[in-house]
Amino acid sequence: MTPIHLVCDFDSTLATSFVAGDMYRDHAPPEQVAKLRMWFLDGEISFRAYQEEVFDLVDQSTAEMSARAMSGTSVRNLAGELFAEIWKHGGTVTVASAGLNFYIEPVLENAGFEHVDIACGIVLSDPAELPPFRYDYPSAGKSCIGDWVTCKCEVIRDRRQGCDQSEIIFVGDGLLSDSCAARNEADTVFATGRLLEFCNENGIEAIEFDKDFGPVLEYLVKKTSTNGDH
Repeated sequence: MTPIHLVCDFDSTLATSFVAGDMYRDHAPPEQVAKLRMWFLDGEISFRAYQEEVFDLVDQSTAEMSARAMSGTSVRNLAGELFAEIWKHGGTVTVASAGLNFYIEPVLENAGFEHVDIACGIVLSDPAELPPFRYDYPSAGKSCIGDWVTCKCEVIRDRRQGCDQSEIIFVGDGLLSDSCAARNEADTVFATGRLLEFCNENGIEAIEFDKDFGPVLEYLVKKTSTNGDH
């Protein structure tokens, strides 16, 4: 069977909440965060710069934020079943996020998803250090022009490498890099929130999901059954 690979956004997609916001909310001056957000929305600064400047305002180390993320974040229902089905048939699961490793990794670990590949921004500072932090972006700027922390189009191309016939399922909820991947690279798109609106408005075929990953799992099981793999 031709492998099916899953590339999934993190904030408000795999995670049921916007975890990045949970990390700086009540831990950074709200008026300064609002000002930075306005600059980002007005196009005066990039998303990467916006995120860095916001997190450099927080009053905690990444170790402290990691602990909060682990204890306070839930993943969308049926994620485990979906990932197991992908792996069962020789595919890969990748979390591709514009977020940062210090809150993504502990959530995946807590959910038992240590074998999920991660493409995201990385904080290089010692976990005990307070901001400003040092950042690295190994998945950024390789092909798309947006300064989005992670180029999800590049992540999809990497997963497809060596097997042009493989199918890439992309699951997301946002704009910017999510909409770019949905428009340009993904074979099958599952969308909610702003990404679903974007796909509907721009004639991009997308399947809606909401409270859980049931529609994605149903599609995958049907696909593998049709290909005679069960």
